[in-house]
Amino acid sequence: MQVEKSFQPERVYRLIRNTMILNRSSILVVTAALAGVFSLFSFFDAYGNLSSHFHRNAYLFVFFPGGLLLTSRIFKELHDPVKGYAWLLLPASNMEKVLSRILLTTIIYIVGSLIAYLLFSLVSEGLNLVVLGRRHFLFNPFDPVILYCTLTYISIQAPFLIGAVYFQKHVLSKTILSLSGSFFILGICILTATWLILGDQVSGPEVRNIFYSQENNDFTAFGLAVMNGAKVFFWFVVPAVAWTICFFRHKETEL
Repeated sequence: MQVEKSFQPERVYRLIRNTMILNRSSILVVTAALAGVFSLFSFFDAYGNLSSHFHRNAYLFVFFPGGLLLTSRIFKELHDPVKGYAWLLLPASNMEKVLSRILLTTIIYIVGSLIAYLLFSLVSEGLNLVVLGRRHFLFNPFDPVILYCTLTYISIQAPFLIGAVYFQKHVLSKTILSLSGSFFILGICILTATWLILGDQVSGPEVRNIFYSQENNDFTAFGLAVMNGAKVFFWFVVPAVAWTICFFRHKETEL
């Protein structure tokens, strides 16, 4: 079937809907299992320590590993010997297919996990209050720490989409090894270039003074500019580059 060249959001919606319908059993089973386990954790913690940030910590404990695991399996149809042809022949463009996977592993996963955990905290703390007469603070989806970690997750998760397209098996471990190796080589190159250019002219304390003020131990103007630039690069450039690479790699696979 010939796919129209124009981008149609409706096809993206259908791809997302079909994926969620086909995997609804797995989603429900995993969600129910996690809810059962963390209900016990919540009960015992309320009985004992009553941690002030129990639900925030519990959510983040599941949020990052769950998102990376989901991302590593998001293109499993592409690498399946049987389902691969069906995926490639779907009446949707390459952009629509890749975008549906990006939305599933970012916006939909984030919003869905926040809503699900909020409902879980309501039920869990209701039981704690009835049985024990005490409860934790309810989960707050708008906690600044949660919002900050959400942005961080998108940037960390984006390179795993590349791994999901490139690798057929052991996607998670291979992507972690690839990223670790890339960072190691990059670090060696930066240290070598610094040593070749500057040699022993710049010592550790002198480098520190470039970024930190000796008077109040705060960032200097240069250090603050570097930190802001690093945040922009990490939160915006990294995902954009990763999504672009994912798009072209998926396009090569279709060709």
